[in-house]
Amino acid sequence: MKYLSMLVAVVLIFSACTIRDAQLPEKAIENNIQTKLDALSTDDLDLYLSTVTKDNEYYYNEQGRWFKEMTNGKIQDIQIEIEKILIKDDTTAVVSIIQKHVMDKVYDFNYPLLFKKENDQWVDSGYNFNIMDKGQYVLKYMDGETQADEFGVMMDMVYENIKTIYEESPDEQYELKLFNDQELLRQRTVPSNGWLFTGWAEPNESLKIYTGHEGYDGYPGVLQHEMAHHITINICNNNLPVWMFEGIAMHDGSAYYGNSKSGLLANITKEQVQLSIAYLESVDMSTAETAVVRAFYNASYMYMVYITENYGHDKLMALFYEAGKKPFNDSVTNPQFEINNIETMKEVLQDILGISKDTLSQDYMEWLDITDFFEKDHG
Repeated sequence: MKYLSMLVAVVLIFSACTIRDAQLPEKAIENNIQTKLDALSTDDLDLYLSTVTKDNEYYYNEQGRWFKEMTNGKIQDIQIEIEKILIKDDTTAVVSIIQKHVMDKVYDFNYPLLFKKENDQWVDSGYNFNIMDKGQYVLKYMDGETQADEFGVMMDMVYENIKTIYEESPDEQYELKLFNDQELLRQRTVPSNGWLFTGWAEPNESLKIYTGHEGYDGYPGVLQHEMAHHITINICNNNLPVWMFEGIAMHDGSAYYGNSKSGLLANITKEQVQLSIAYLESVDMSTAETAVVRAFYNASYMYMVYITENYGHDKLMALFYEAGKKPFNDSVTNPQFEINNIETMKEVLQDILGISKDTLSQDYMEWLDITDFFEKDHG
């Protein structure tokens, strides 16, 4: 009886351990989500990033930006709840998340997060995309996406076209993420942005596209616009103002396929783009009205047209290479990011073109008065 009791005790202990071990992934994932909430409530970026995989640089950087977006004061009452956990195997789980917060209204939505076990920890590994390895890049897409192959063909074309414009190449195994939910694209990218968008790319992050515009023939231009961001921001180490980033992406990306295929450039007018650099520097794009956004993009584009026409595309690129001599300027961690980049732009304008910012603005305005650009057909 004594030995039987001992055997029963061992079996009970083993059973308890087995049950406890089976609960470990769920508990670890619950703790991960709680850590995220604690980090958001205390504005602790390092704590938040401890919950995220380090095996994917793009997602890790995207989550740093997402955290800054969620803690910039525009978003309140953040709730992240677990609806369901599906353990796929010993190292993989899919977690259905319900997220709520308040900005201009109450947002309430859900999405599947992929969790992986890395170094004995369960960490957030990003949206649970379907994945296609395209060789030059990785294409990721949501369940229900019906155009993944078509976007792959367009991206392949962009890769070929971009080779004719830049000496630099995209990152190896760059990532293209397709969203068929435009609101979710905003919420997982720049949630405090005041307007929905079709494409988005940031330094050291993936290229993200909303695929749901039916019959829209401007997608190649959008893809190339975002690819231009990826390459030119890498060249300048993120050291130039937003208007220059957008201007060159419009010039080398959107306009490459013809202005009529761009929702912004199709209706460009001379009156719309008569904006000084000082004005462009002052625009808060995250809260700007639609008309202001259109004018900002189109005027930024026309500055690039002016520089290219009067100095050459090589000189335009030289501005980016000169700025790239400075260390990488991280827009997530540096609160002086925009101020620094405005100063860098002044320096490279003087070094490469031999002019000041005010001179460039004045010369541009005078050129607008005489250019026949707006009388020509740009496709």
